[in-house]
Amino acid sequence: MTVFWIVIAVIELIIIIVGVVFSVINKKNQSVMVDNAQQLVKGRLNINDIPVSGNKSNFDIVSSGLNLIKSNLLTFIEATKQNTVVLSDAIDKLSSNMEANQVGSNKIAKNTLRVEERTAKQLEMVQDNMAVIESNSAQIEEIGESMKRIGEMLKDTAKISTDGMSNLEGYANEMDAVSKDLNNINSTLNRFNDQIQKVYEVGDFIVGISNQLKLLSFNASIEAARAGQAGKGFAVVADEMTDMSEQTRDGMERINAILSDIMQSSSGVTESIAKCTDTYNNSKSTFGEVTRSFTTINTNSIETQEKVSKITDMFTVMEGNSEQSKTIATQLYEAAHDINEMTGEIASISQEVSAEATQLGDNTVALDGMLAGIQRLLRRFDTGVLPTRNKPSKEIKIAMLSMYDNDFWYGVKRGANYALKELAELNAKVKFVPLIAGDTDFDEMVRGNIRSLIADGYDAIIYPGFLGGLDSVLEQAKAKGIKLMTFNCDCANPSLRLACLKSDSISQGEMAAKAAADLIGKNGQVGILMGDPTVIGNVERKQGFIDKISKYKGIKISGEVVVEDDGEDVYKKTKAWLEKDSAVQILFLTNGFPEDAARAVVDAKRSGKTMIIGFDLNPALFPYIKNGSIGTIISQDSFGQGHDPIVMMYNHIVDRKPFPAEVISCRASVADASNIDDLIEG
Repeated sequence: MTVFWIVIAVIELIIIIVGVVFSVINKKNQSVMVDNAQQLVKGRLNINDIPVSGNKSNFDIVSSGLNLIKSNLLTFIEATKQNTVVLSDAIDKLSSNMEANQVGSNKIAKNTLRVEERTAKQLEMVQDNMAVIESNSAQIEEIGESMKRIGEMLKDTAKISTDGMSNLEGYANEMDAVSKDLNNINSTLNRFNDQIQKVYEVGDFIVGISNQLKLLSFNASIEAARAGQAGKGFAVVADEMTDMSEQTRDGMERINAILSDIMQSSSGVTESIAKCTDTYNNSKSTFGEVTRSFTTINTNSIETQEKVSKITDMFTVMEGNSEQSKTIATQLYEAAHDINEMTGEIASISQEVSAEATQLGDNTVALDGMLAGIQRLLRRFDTGVLPTRNKPSKEIKIAMLSMYDNDFWYGVKRGANYALKELAELNAKVKFVPLIAGDTDFDEMVRGNIRSLIADGYDAIIYPGFLGGLDSVLEQAKAKGIKLMTFNCDCANPSLRLACLKSDSISQGEMAAKAAADLIGKNGQVGILMGDPTVIGNVERKQGFIDKISKYKGIKISGEVVVEDDGEDVYKKTKAWLEKDSAVQILFLTNGFPEDAARAVVDAKRSGKTMIIGFDLNPALFPYIKNGSIGTIISQDSFGQGHDPIVMMYNHIVDRKPFPAEVISCRASVADASNIDDLIEG
């Protein structure tokens, strides 16, 4: 409240000064200034600047002062409104957080005691675990030693198996040689039996001859007997032959008996050799099985040795892990011990935090009360439309579609945010839908947003009038009973909206022309940087500028360049113009990128020689105004264009009264080198 009365006192003092000045100026100008001063005293700031002629008369001085007071009050109040939104949201979050913190602190205090108890138990468990780890470590070490011993034994077994296989292979080779020798002996014995058989045949032949000799001897004896004395010699021979025949027969019988024994012995030897061969063959098969068994034993021994080696390595790793686990367990024990000590401190701190949270909660309540006082103070100043105090029975849903790609539209968003906060307690839901041009089909994206709002049952849709290609979807919305309103620029089909809040673009074009004429002394060359020619606002600004500038005979329009709604395009085309045309003194920019145009002036080294006249003041432009790159900036109440349509639509729906006019103009103000140092950068 103190701030409010100070502001009122300052305004009244200014009015007294103005009254003194009025005594020396004409009554017409006095009437204009008195009217504006009275509006300021009543807190009505939503008014246009007092026109200034630029001749530095007393009227101009007082008018500039009133304009400056109004502009700074507007900047301060609108910034305060936005800050109250931010502060209110912060208080709400802080209040909820404080409640949560208080509950959390209490829980922490309770849980800390439980943690303390559990930590003590954990200490005992950690100690037990350390004992188990030490026991496991000793057992792992013992198992590791055993595995190493087993590995060495398996290594020896594998070597013995390998040597045994070598010996078996040598023995097998020797057995093959014996088998060959037995086969050779058997063959020799068979040949020997054949020879003995032949001896038998010779013996039979000799026996036959012996029998014949015996027969001849007998016949000779008979003949000798017949011969008598003369045959005695034959008788002796016959007897000898008979003896020889008998001896031969006896010898052959003995030989046959011997040969018979030899044949029987040879047959036994042959049978024994056959049995040996059969036995060897059976042994060879068995020996093959033994060899395969030794091979399997050898393979398994090697594989087992490898696995045991891996297991030994694993036990080595486990032994290391056991040591590491032991170290970690020791650290865990120390940490648990520290936690046990700290939980007591946490418990006491939690109690202190809880007490501080209570105090902070009390401070938050006081801050909320102060914020309510600031909001009541702000309502004393009429900077825009105030919401009706009639509260609707059902929720009102209002959506605003808005561009969101430069400082003007950021101001629109701030105004919409304040309207959202104002109406939140009046059973209204406000949705701000930012529109950012990109690579996708922009018009279809906007149509998609409107279809979603229709589907969600919104009561009203507010949109920039320059958006094109929306008639079909807006007709659908209107058919559903949704109320439509445009802002910033009127639409091509006024039947699709109930009202339009916009700046007077033609009047603003005229203001720009007058500012241009004053800056160059009503003599020189000016150019036009024309924004999208399909946007009616750009067309009207250009029209107002040309209509007004043509009245100054010493001023010539040297050309026009169309620029896109893109800062980089504005910069490139402005710089290109300045590089080819050094005579142009003013460039009038119809769309919202004055900073980029001013940057081109600086880079072209034309500051103070060529000046930009554009729209939408923001603190980033202040340096360019001071260095002469920007001559004049015309503000078109971006905050009000975001705030007022929403509140107007709400009042229209709740009070069921028509809009104050079908086309409603927003205020305009001027910033230039004469007042830039005194403007609030907010």
